[in-house]
Amino acid sequence: MYRRAVDAVGGTVSGLRGDGRGWVVVAVALGWFLVVGTMLTLPALLPRIIDEFGISNATAGLAVTTLWLVYGALQFPAGLLTDRVGERPMLLGSMTVGVVVVVTFALAPSFVAFVVACAVLGVVGGLFATPRVTLLSRLYPDRSGTALGTVMSFGNVGASLLPVAAGLVAGALGWRFGFGVAVPLFLVAVLAVWVTIPDRSEAVDAAPDRSLREVARPLARQLTTREVLLVTAGVTLTFFTFQGLTAFLTTYLVSIKELSGGTATLLFGALFAVAAVTQPVAGRVADDLGERPVLVAITGGYVVLLVALVLSGSLLALAPLVVLLGTQRGATPVATAYLTAALPEEIRGTGYGLLRTVFTGVSSSAAVVVGLLADRDLFDVAFLGLAGLAAVATVCYVLLPTGTRE
Repeated sequence: MYRRAVDAVGGTVSGLRGDGRGWVVVAVALGWFLVVGTMLTLPALLPRIIDEFGISNATAGLAVTTLWLVYGALQFPAGLLTDRVGERPMLLGSMTVGVVVVVTFALAPSFVAFVVACAVLGVVGGLFATPRVTLLSRLYPDRSGTALGTVMSFGNVGASLLPVAAGLVAGALGWRFGFGVAVPLFLVAVLAVWVTIPDRSEAVDAAPDRSLREVARPLARQLTTREVLLVTAGVTLTFFTFQGLTAFLTTYLVSIKELSGGTATLLFGALFAVAAVTQPVAGRVADDLGERPVLVAITGGYVVLLVALVLSGSLLALAPLVVLLGTQRGATPVATAYLTAALPEEIRGTGYGLLRTVFTGVSSSAAVVVGLLADRDLFDVAFLGLAGLAAVATVCYVLLPTGTRE
């Protein structure tokens, strides 16, 4: 089964090589591996962090929410800057700040300092996310779903490997050292972005600087179409559910399902390993068949898995359910390719950045919401509520017109 999965991913990404584009994909994939992996290391180590600082679940959720709120807030200004200066300075800046943030986590002397580090980590992700999408959409106009799915899959590889590695290091040396495993990788990523990505994109060279007022009218016209509104609503809801799920999944498995900390961490990593395989395959299928059926199938299945997670109790039942929850991430490159294709190239960074600010900003509150319910012994209710929101997202995708990009 593992070999078939690897062969499927290999066949999916083989068409991304040529004209030097392959090395760009490698550099961007490494960066996204570190961004997502470091962000998801936080919830994986959250039980240890809660114990050391003596805080409640809701307070811990505030730290996670701070990360995602800053991450979301930076998407729109990052999009504006990308349209003006190009992708390379944005990606390079993100990786440089990444070196600083993992060191900051390791040295944080108090919970307040820890929250500040969470905010800086949000800056790292915010600077990287939008230019990564505009760069790949421009390089692969006909296979954007495949390219985005491939890079996003590496983010899930990072989310699978870095939390587990951090957990092993934390078990031996403490959670602070768990963040340190990413320091040399961020340094490599800085070098990779510096070497492989051109100084200025063709889009920036071809288009003059435009004020926000000049792009406001075409931007508003594009962002208020039925298709974009429906996809944005669907993505916002699924991001909210996934933020709430991943922020407390290990805590939920330990405190409610009574699994060991090691088992919970391994299942957490396995979830993202499945996501890593699902994303490029889903992107390729959507490129061939259209986005709507892929989005409906993945998100509808996610609803069933969330409900089954709450109703199940034994490790034998929980293990496959937790792992299969990773298939939800297959919808992300599909929806992203849909949104970027709907925006003119001259305002693509601005428009997509604004949309990302909306759905990541709203979804950033999920950790606090789930944390508050968990403190009131309503963990199961919180997860069932996430399933309900995912069901609404599925309806949004059902209402999309057929024949998209077919």
